[in-house]
Amino acid sequence: MPPRKKPIAPAVHPFDRAHGTDTSGLIPGPAIAEGTTHKVEDLTAYYGIAPSILTGLTDLWLQQLHPQSPIEQTVFLDVGAGKGRAMMLASQLPFRRIEGIELSPAMYAIAQRNLAIWGADPTAEALAPIMLHHADATTHPLPHAPTLAFLFHPFEAKLLNRFLRHVESEQAESPQPFDLIYANAEHDSLLDRDPCFRRIWLGRVPMSTDDHLADLAEIAQQTEYGSTGDELCAIYRFHPRGQ
Repeated sequence: MPPRKKPIAPAVHPFDRAHGTDTSGLIPGPAIAEGTTHKVEDLTAYYGIAPSILTGLTDLWLQQLHPQSPIEQTVFLDVGAGKGRAMMLASQLPFRRIEGIELSPAMYAIAQRNLAIWGADPTAEALAPIMLHHADATTHPLPHAPTLAFLFHPFEAKLLNRFLRHVESEQAESPQPFDLIYANAEHDSLLDRDPCFRRIWLGRVPMSTDDHLADLAEIAQQTEYGSTGDELCAIYRFHPRGQ
């Protein structure tokens, strides 16, 4: 009898090794849809944003795109928070607060544990308070404050359009400066056609060497996705119809 092959240990991102959190791995769409009312085909897989990409995007937004309100007055809103990595990274900047919305019960529970670990970690250097909501981002109330929304391709076109219409409805009732970072911008054309969102930046954001090596290790454990070492990203600014 041939010897059994040892199971391959899951790849762990350096962020998790540094902080004891669990944000690594790729969780397929069917697992994300479990326990929700949405169809699998309308949701996407979970995969944590590379820290260097989120840092690059927030630096770009702050330094080149002239935010409409100071960061200290702005809420960072993670739409489809997953395991919470983007929320934890964003909390190292002086946002007014960090909010996340996560639909999947399983991902929400993991994110809650991660946030508790992060909150007790003296090396986290968090500057902003964090609040996580177990909710549907297409219906959950938006912050009544200037907002920078972050989407790492959390859902497909049907739900993305529903979210955009939700933003428009909420803005009609309580207008606030609202910018949107879209990483892995699979449906940027939908936003480009939307009368309420104007693209203020588009480009590819590279990963750091450490993030790319981690990405290659995690992606190598499945066959559906590949790694290019960067992400196509876009940044949009909300404008009411007719303005």
